[in-house]
Amino acid sequence: MKKTIWCVPVLAATGVFARTPDVRDFNIVFLISDQHKADVMGCAGDSLALTPNLDELARTGVRFTQIYTPSPLSAPARAALLTGTYPSTNGAILHKMPVVDAGGDTVLTMPGLYRTGYAEGLVTWGEYFRGNGYGTAAIGKVHVHGELQRGVNPAYPEGNLMGFDVSDMRLYTHFPGGHYLDYKNDPDYHHRYVEGGKYRPLRAGNWYNQKYRPSLIEERGDAMDFIVARRSNAYISDRVSADGRFVIHVGMEKPHKPWTTQECYLALYDPSRMKIPATWRDWRENGEYPYLKDGLYARKMSDSTDVKRSIAAYYACVSELDDAVGEVIRKTKELGVYDKTIFVYTTDHGENLYEHGMDEKHNMFEGAVRVPFIISCPALLPQGVACEAIGSLIDVLPTLADLLDLAPEAQWEGRSLIPQIGAAEPWDRAVFSEFYEDGYPAFPKRNVPQRMLRDKDYKYVYTHGFIDQLFDVRADKDEMHNLAFSGGYEELIGKYRLRTLDGYRIGLHPQMEARMERRGNKIRFSWEVLPEAKGYTVWMSATGQAGDAVVIARTAGPEYVWRGKAAPGTCFWIAADWNLTQKGKRRENIPMIAARLPEKLPLSARMIVE
Repeated sequence: MKKTIWCVPVLAATGVFARTPDVRDFNIVFLISDQHKADVMGCAGDSLALTPNLDELARTGVRFTQIYTPSPLSAPARAALLTGTYPSTNGAILHKMPVVDAGGDTVLTMPGLYRTGYAEGLVTWGEYFRGNGYGTAAIGKVHVHGELQRGVNPAYPEGNLMGFDVSDMRLYTHFPGGHYLDYKNDPDYHHRYVEGGKYRPLRAGNWYNQKYRPSLIEERGDAMDFIVARRSNAYISDRVSADGRFVIHVGMEKPHKPWTTQECYLALYDPSRMKIPATWRDWRENGEYPYLKDGLYARKMSDSTDVKRSIAAYYACVSELDDAVGEVIRKTKELGVYDKTIFVYTTDHGENLYEHGMDEKHNMFEGAVRVPFIISCPALLPQGVACEAIGSLIDVLPTLADLLDLAPEAQWEGRSLIPQIGAAEPWDRAVFSEFYEDGYPAFPKRNVPQRMLRDKDYKYVYTHGFIDQLFDVRADKDEMHNLAFSGGYEELIGKYRLRTLDGYRIGLHPQMEARMERRGNKIRFSWEVLPEAKGYTVWMSATGQAGDAVVIARTAGPEYVWRGKAAPGTCFWIAADWNLTQKGKRRENIPMIAARLPEKLPLSARMIVE
């Protein structure tokens, strides 16, 4: 199960279809959980994790080990997944989106009440597969801003069901009649499951389930994921009876908090055997990170025994999820369609699970942004293979389209992962993850853009108005040594910042303005002065690729004249370097924060020589 192959190609991007002429008759079962840490699976090498169904899926398929979420936040990650575009492209960048209500006030809203969310005109995967002749369903958690049930909003009387023929059993989305609140016409099941309403006081001293308590749901079958599994199986049965192809999005909820589950799953684990991350005391010993949200720190979890119980509770929730996944897979076997079904398992984002002393997500550490990803279809793909190619959840749609020999959508920003299975060596590729929320101690009421770039050598994180983060991913797997704290990496950091911000658009923080004028053998650059900048860098790329850019000047600004040669297609950028004046709480006694949050991003649009 742990073998990684880069030698003899197992299949080519199109070669697989030659031996399966009826490939378009295959179905898709897409299984997605919430907040599943990538390594908490037996097939990922965790000897404590009891995940037999996910392990079997990996045994019969391909497990990708370096897949990243487009956002360490549910709603933006899921909109990116369903459109094949990054959050900054589709516009669904927040957990709660701002809308103007009937009274003219701007309010933050949950999904399902307004059409506000991903941009109109983008094709969702429900629309894409339905347009290619498949029956489509989304059962369970979807949590995408822009989804709208019929009759909810007068401005959209027909709603926006995103191309799904069947939609049911939502959780965090307003969805009358098709919500967990409506299960058995008794909202008490929902309140018990999420420990909300009259049950919320029970979580006050047990937010992390460090007391190792079982769920308030008495019957296993009344838990969200088992209802989702049953209703998904009913849809699959209907489609098989009708002899119709189908694509189903099965939205599981675990291992999202609350980390409570049935006693039978808690009994699988001995909390005293759980392993605590080596970095779990990081922020207590080294200071809090100024470029992270304040709410990430597990401040009430300083006792190692409590931490172990909490980790065991999380693992138990993963085992519950695994059981629900198994129910869906077994149903396809019972119905005789397993051999013609492509199974995908993944999650929306990861979970820190006490790495760096944090829980939840909302940051760019590996625990939060790297996700499990398994694709299995023995008739089309090799079995028992681990693939180290770097990828993203925005690659899901291109990958499935490639397998089914369907034409891609022009809007997709991802790439098919299929050619990487068995490739001679992994591709040289960068993927991104984006986050845009408030809660930073230096600027508590301002949304702060954050964008990560991950390639084969480094992880770079840009956090607006703060010091950069650059990690050597091979030498520093625990991400404890930010190279921006050391000297000698300035140009490398500058290049990664350029690559990360090139083409990045975020509404409230536009790019800095710059102009290029060509006069004979001279090119004159001029740009706006940013109050928070201490200087500017002029970058040039003869190939037009940001990764090939070199520094041609550093200046205090606001203009520069270049007298070199520039062939058509040569690109230039102006980058601002922040004047960091505040130090923050980390033990490194250096400035890390700008005096105020800049209004503009520190990079111009690319200027191209014609």
